[in-house]
Amino acid sequence: MFGYVVANKAGLSEQQLARYRAFYCGLCRALRTRCGQLGRMTLTYDMAFLVMLLSSLYEPETRTGANRCVPHPKTPQHWLQNEFTEYAADLNLALAYHNLLDDWQDDKNLAAHAAAALLRPQYDRVRARLPRQCSAIEQSLCALHQAETLNPLPADMAADAFGALMGALFACREDRWADGLRRMGAALGRFIYMMDAYLDLPEDERRGHPNPLAPLRAAPEYEAQCKALFTLHLGECALEFEKLPLVEDADILRNILYSGVWTRYEAQKQKKLRLQGKEPNRT
Repeated sequence: MFGYVVANKAGLSEQQLARYRAFYCGLCRALRTRCGQLGRMTLTYDMAFLVMLLSSLYEPETRTGANRCVPHPKTPQHWLQNEFTEYAADLNLALAYHNLLDDWQDDKNLAAHAAAALLRPQYDRVRARLPRQCSAIEQSLCALHQAETLNPLPADMAADAFGALMGALFACREDRWADGLRRMGAALGRFIYMMDAYLDLPEDERRGHPNPLAPLRAAPEYEAQCKALFTLHLGECALEFEKLPLVEDADILRNILYSGVWTRYEAQKQKKLRLQGKEPNRT
């Protein structure tokens, strides 16, 4: 359910794109340090966004460097790391562990079961470091699973459960910014859940999996209703984002929230137009 919070790279300058990639590379290095190449396989741009957001807000001391790595053996890659890189790496592993458990429970995926077993020691260590966040992940996923047993699957109940998860992760500290970060993360989480449901609907119907949008698909205004729902959740997220006193990297973060998060939606829309034999609108 991740991979939506990405940049629109075409809207970034070369300098901005290099900085964005440096935070991503820093997160990748932190994951490799924790559990080797398996850690790198859990890497998502969603958590790189969180690193940038929290770094811009709290302005921690940040380390930089350049190293070669397995994906880039010839050219050293610049990286940036700080305390929020470590925080996001822990969250990345925790979320990946639970995602693998879901794959095993839902589809009896043996590869997911084996990978979850390999990540379990790391998850136990993360849980010891971040008990509040890991408890929130577990409780929210439990609520989400309960919602998915209902027929029809209630969209608000499921989206709120995932939103609560993301809100708990964004609020890294219990300080003056916690409530705003929690609301921002919750709104973004609701957007991610509903966008994921929208894009997964054809596959969910084929496999008989629950999807909160299934009862609405036949409605004449289905596409417009979905777009309005996504826009509502992102608007709530943006409202909280703009309240934060962000300066450094604020333009990159806006690029992600106002443009990049629509990347997969727009790609799906273009695909539908091609299948219908229509020329995509490139304006």
